[in-house]
Amino acid sequence: MRVLLVYPDINIRGGALSYHYGLGSLSAVLKKANHQTSLQYLYGNYDPKPLIQKIKEYKPDIIGITTVSFQYKYIKRLLQDISHFGIFTICGGPHISLAPYELETAEYLNAICVGEGEYALLELVNALEQNRDVTNIKNIWVKKDGRVYSNPCRPFIEDLDSLPFVDRELFDFQKIVNSDYDRAEFMASRGCPYSCTYCSNSGLRKVAEGKYVRFRSIKNVITEIKDVISRYKVKSIYLNDDVFTINKNYVEEFCKTYGREIEHPFEINTRVENLSLPILQMLKNARCYRIAMGLEQGDEKFRKEVLNRPMSNRRIEEAFTQAKQVGLKTKTFNIVGFPFETYDIHMSTVMLNRKIQPSSIVIYIFEPYPGTPLYEACIKNNFIEKQREDEEFVSRTDTILKLPMFPRKQILSCYRRFPWRVYRGKSLKRALLFKIYYSKYGEFIIKLMSPFKKYIQRFAIKGN
Repeated sequence: MRVLLVYPDINIRGGALSYHYGLGSLSAVLKKANHQTSLQYLYGNYDPKPLIQKIKEYKPDIIGITTVSFQYKYIKRLLQDISHFGIFTICGGPHISLAPYELETAEYLNAICVGEGEYALLELVNALEQNRDVTNIKNIWVKKDGRVYSNPCRPFIEDLDSLPFVDRELFDFQKIVNSDYDRAEFMASRGCPYSCTYCSNSGLRKVAEGKYVRFRSIKNVITEIKDVISRYKVKSIYLNDDVFTINKNYVEEFCKTYGREIEHPFEINTRVENLSLPILQMLKNARCYRIAMGLEQGDEKFRKEVLNRPMSNRRIEEAFTQAKQVGLKTKTFNIVGFPFETYDIHMSTVMLNRKIQPSSIVIYIFEPYPGTPLYEACIKNNFIEKQREDEEFVSRTDTILKLPMFPRKQILSCYRRFPWRVYRGKSLKRALLFKIYYSKYGEFIIKLMSPFKKYIQRFAIKGN
């Protein structure tokens, strides 16, 4: 069977292309079973013409589309634009897994996949190839003759080593590496042990039975990294796990093996609760150069009661002090525009970042994801402006919420002024560069300066 995988990456912020780990894994499993796969990566502004042309050339038997909540409005348009081909369509990804009811109203969608899709999609493709019934496949919901057939999920895949390495040839992987500061992305695990109220993990952990947080063996991860750096020009490694440092013994063994066998610097995502001076020193010794941690909100009470993130500001400050002590660069993730947030509460986020002075910062505007507690809170309090849900804007740079204590105009101002407030009087070059990046014309400037962004990044974080 010929399977066309579609990755909508429409109206996203920043100038880097991105690799989709989920589609890479689906493709690898299908290819191992002797099916053919191809990809249509939809990047930039909405334009169905490349997908239509790809369908004409590739002539797929099935089209699989992945989606996060922000992209779903574009997917509905895409499905309509390609409906005349009459090809079986299936949609998966976090949004569909948390909002499977979308199948009932999606006129041009034949099926959805809830939860992990490797073996479910393979079973579906095999059944279609053999003209067998497809209405009773686990993880798959099918719409047929006006009826939706919903099926339970198989357990989460326990042994991640049993899966083949993700298919990087599906994408123009070297182009992706080049666009992302010469980094290659990897995942050593699946799942997150925490249940932040704004994050899809809070709902995804409930879609199937079995262990949600799972790690690949260190040998398996190291072997894949070696394979990729032998085939592509890569300068650094990004382990994009939700929380890499959950298990101290795993971190210790990984650092020993990585430090001994791989020379490339690497960076990770983590949380302050999972850090200590010995772990940070281990990471540094293994050539880790930066750690990224989500603060999201700087008000300790708000963070605990609204976001279900109970770490203290004191622990956050301590973790960043220790990271700098061993020579690691740091990055924070932050969000503005949460339900029940106010301007004064947001300024706590500014002040916490100003105190810890991370090497770099990321600021987003809150997006309500169906299936999460904060989405339900938005619905209950009528915070979502329904008439604006399908508006086109760059992801996480605007809000569709109407908050009584935090007007949209003020949220946008806080978003744009955030880095200036953090770095002003501390690091002029960072303050100016990030101010430009998050300005009203930031996206245009980012694209204009894209050929020089590696030099700009080095200049911005040098010395910290």
